[in-house]
Amino acid sequence: MTEFMVRVEESLGTGAPGAPRPEVVASARRSVGHGAHEMVELRSLAEQLICEANAVLTPLGRSIELDDEVGQERLAFSLRSGAAWAEIVTSFADRESWGQLVTPDSADERYELTGTDALADLIIALILASDSAAAVTVRL
Repeated sequence: MTEFMVRVEESLGTGAPGAPRPEVVASARRSVGHGAHEMVELRSLAEQLICEANAVLTPLGRSIELDDEVGQERLAFSLRSGAAWAEIVTSFADRESWGQLVTPDSADERYELTGTDALADLIIALILASDSAAAVTVRL
């Protein structure tokens, strides 16, 4: 088992009420190339981590889903575990890009994950939130 699979298994077994809170920063504008690179990096890692999580979740009759979305001037993917969800978006305009994490509690705030560790925390938080129907919370 991978380190992340162990982490998923342990988080399910603890029953602890405190899910990890993915760390975020205020969204920043960057070059189109930089934004596209970050999106591809996060999306690739998300696929790997979702596969690992599902290897642990499937025998329990559960799963986490990953869906891609391509739209005009944006790339996005969503993660869903039961009713809990999050969307990671990179938008493009005027030769710039910016990332955004969208969750049920994000309102009009624009923030993005701090990186790959935050993505792993987000996936664990979604899995645990699906048990309690709670929204995934993030912190700046």
